[in-house]
Amino acid sequence: MKFIPTLKKWRLKRFHFNFLESDIERAIRKNEFLFYYQPEIDLKTGKIIGVEALMRWYHPEKGLIPPMEFIPLLERTGLIKKLTPFLFSQTMKDLNTLNGLGFKNLFMSINLSIKQLQDPPLLSIIKTNLKKYKIKPTNYECEITESEAITDLSADLKVLKKIDKLKLRLSLDDFGSGYTSFDYLRTLSVHKMKIDREFIATVFDHPKNEIILSSIIDLGHKLNLLVLAEGIETKEQEKWLKKQKCDMGQGFYFARPMPLEDLITFLKKNK
Repeated sequence: MKFIPTLKKWRLKRFHFNFLESDIERAIRKNEFLFYYQPEIDLKTGKIIGVEALMRWYHPEKGLIPPMEFIPLLERTGLIKKLTPFLFSQTMKDLNTLNGLGFKNLFMSINLSIKQLQDPPLLSIIKTNLKKYKIKPTNYECEITESEAITDLSADLKVLKKIDKLKLRLSLDDFGSGYTSFDYLRTLSVHKMKIDREFIATVFDHPKNEIILSSIIDLGHKLNLLVLAEGIETKEQEKWLKKQKCDMGQGFYFARPMPLEDLITFLKKNK
């Protein structure tokens, strides 16, 4: 089933901006960051079963700026750690709002940077917000991006194990895009594998691409993981993934990222 978003408050501007560290520091002080939410779909039933929180920067002059324009600078400067409290408090607050509206089984997925894993207050921030917003840990998911370079794997694994003990779900994002984190798969209770969108976009370009993507889905299932395909944009892609028994899908074919109020309208329409 194809879903169409109902409201569009801002359109994402696809320009390249050169930001300075001072621009980011000002944005943090003035609370210019916000979250858009993109649904994740059960490919077998067509139902919306979760949403991914995607950070945006609403610049007073340049408008809505996508994460690829500022996240690398946040990570490079270490300023992303200053946004960790906001990341958990806002997304858990919004999940609490969705729960209150009757969407109690919906899970929330957030992207957690390797830099944030190395921030000592991280676990305390998570525990505080879980309690404050009465969030069921199994309805909250932390995505670790596989493409990030891991400088201290043993230390990161220790933190991830502690997150795992809190019963939060762990997901490996952008699988196949770079640094293959088989240590995560082997050591942690990873719940889900997200296949990088490039595999989906090029699946029909060459017969070998179908074999590779099919093998990745099969690998995930053999490891007892849910497998989600990112970047689905066509009916043909969805049909092929369903044939391969891919569990979940996400992409513009179903819904674009949207503000919370639009998401609520979208969920009610497609309940």
